[in-house]
Amino acid sequence: MSSSLRAFAVVLFSLAVASNAHASWYDDYDQGVAAARSGNWSAVVSKMTSAIKGSPNENNKARTYGAIFINYHPYYYRGIGYLNTGKYEQAIADLERTSGPGEVDLGPIGTHLERAKRQLAAASEPAPEPIRPDPRPEPVRPVVTPPVPTAPQMDPNLRARASAALTAAKNKLQQAQGRRASTSPQYTQAMSLFSDATSRSSAARSNDDLNAVLSMAENVGDLADLAMPPAAPAPALPNQGTRPAIVTQTVLSDYERQLRFALENYFNGEFEDASRQFSELTRKLPDNGWIWAFLGASQYSQYAFEADDRYRQKALQSFNKAKRLRNWKGGLPEKYFSRRIRRAFQGQG
Repeated sequence: MSSSLRAFAVVLFSLAVASNAHASWYDDYDQGVAAARSGNWSAVVSKMTSAIKGSPNENNKARTYGAIFINYHPYYYRGIGYLNTGKYEQAIADLERTSGPGEVDLGPIGTHLERAKRQLAAASEPAPEPIRPDPRPEPVRPVVTPPVPTAPQMDPNLRARASAALTAAKNKLQQAQGRRASTSPQYTQAMSLFSDATSRSSAARSNDDLNAVLSMAENVGDLADLAMPPAAPAPALPNQGTRPAIVTQTVLSDYERQLRFALENYFNGEFEDASRQFSELTRKLPDNGWIWAFLGASQYSQYAFEADDRYRQKALQSFNKAKRLRNWKGGLPEKYFSRRIRRAFQGQG
């Protein structure tokens, strides 16, 4: 094995045993959303306040960790929490600041804002004087039955598409289980999202609900494709204390450090940074097929998330270069590359 490949194996082993999942603001946000579902408004206010301290800006696609994105609107939920706990001024401030509901839609912002202002005005008015009874009898008025609102019509084709998307997402989760990736954070997130999508599909009452289920199911499939099994430990390198091994380590130390940063960004889902770093490494180590393979994988992941065909073309060129430099028996190893990337690699050249 060449010196560069031995150094590469050491970096992969170090990454395989590292853990990077820490509880953060998005945990508070998830717990706050769960409390909103159950109507525990004091818990909603507490959890959303903690989430805002960690991440104050709302975003329809807020990154939590790695390649995981959520619809992040804490001021919406905290405003409704304040409204339901009688803190109307705070509710108005949050509802005027929020840009929309999160994944659980509790009603239009304007409706809640109007209610908060009405309640605040009522609380500020003095108590009315008692009404003196009118000696004249109250006239009998006919009882008017309010009309029963009709249920919104749902598109049957949209319901069929949402059901098919859930089935496809379930199949991808089973494929991830088959490749022993059920312990990865991507698989855990995919399972949680799949459970939410299934529950929302069962309770769907509008086309908006079905569109949300469709989007959630597609995200489940993407996360399941990214789920990878734990990396096997790299074999110990012989004679690491010899003078040639020590000199090799010294010569390659700069490359090892840059390679580690690139791989950490790749496995954490920071594909734009990983692409830039692997591209720099191809200029320093132009004959290393592994570097070209990881560059192509980073570029193809950018294509998968941004749907920009320029990234796909770049990825295929990098894969073609990797194939010319190295004989990949059986293709790319599944412990480092997702099924989608391995399929794109196999189809190139």
